[in-house]
Amino acid sequence: MRHRCQLRGYIEGEDALGQPLKAWSDLGHIWAEINIPSGRMYEAASQMQVQVSAEINIRYRKGIVAGQHLVHDGISYEIVALLPTNRRDMLKLMCKTVKPK
Repeated sequence: MRHRCQLRGYIEGEDALGQPLKAWSDLGHIWAEINIPSGRMYEAASQMQVQVSAEINIRYRKGIVAGQHLVHDGISYEIVALLPTNRRDMLKLMCKTVKPK
């Protein structure tokens, strides 16, 4: 585990005035191993887009769900699926790169 990542999640709550608030929030730092096995280019809205798929290995941790983001070196990875090991000591996160929010 050599990559220090920021875990971010979308939270809902209320601001100081009691108004509904929906925003991304930092959930903590975790150590990870990021592997980039594939990538692709495609055209969308008349512009070339690049999407990179990544496998990210972390130690098992409760509270990780699909849709959260891991940010490392300015690159934001959206968690698409979680695959725990049989011993539940590690999690393999199947991710895709997204624009930071």
